[in-house]
Amino acid sequence: MAPLQENQLAEFVALLKTEGRRSVLGLDCGPGADGLRFVRAGIHFTGVDPSEENIHSARARGLEATVAHAGSLPFADSAFPAVWAVGALAGLPPEQRDDVVRELGRVTAPGGPIAVVLPEEGLPEPDPHGQGLPEPGPGDEEDGGFTVLRSPA
Repeated sequence: MAPLQENQLAEFVALLKTEGRRSVLGLDCGPGADGLRFVRAGIHFTGVDPSEENIHSARARGLEATVAHAGSLPFADSAFPAVWAVGALAGLPPEQRDDVVRELGRVTAPGGPIAVVLPEEGLPEPDPHGQGLPEPGPGDEEDGGFTVLRSPA
């Protein structure tokens, strides 16, 4: 893991601990390197990735992991107190980013932090039914190359 991303993860872990959050969903978890860092820090980790090979590797490391695509996660509404998704929006066309952002808001508990790296053009606009996340504002934090959004309350 690059030092910058390692620092980002450490900062997010510190935020989770400060807020008393003991679990995180890792989106596009890969073979589980970030997941192991969360677990070593005392944060329960559940990973998802579209690659069966990555999920096999993550499980071999003892992590809870499921094959899933970011736009359609197999979890209940508000299932996770926090989400680590720093690589999830990279390279997606805007319409897919919109779906992923809505899905992250759906599976995150109200007010829960969602760590993402935003594309330069910013977040998608909230949809008219209130299912999207708002643009970063006073309650959101930008830190070390990633943004911490808050799930709608």
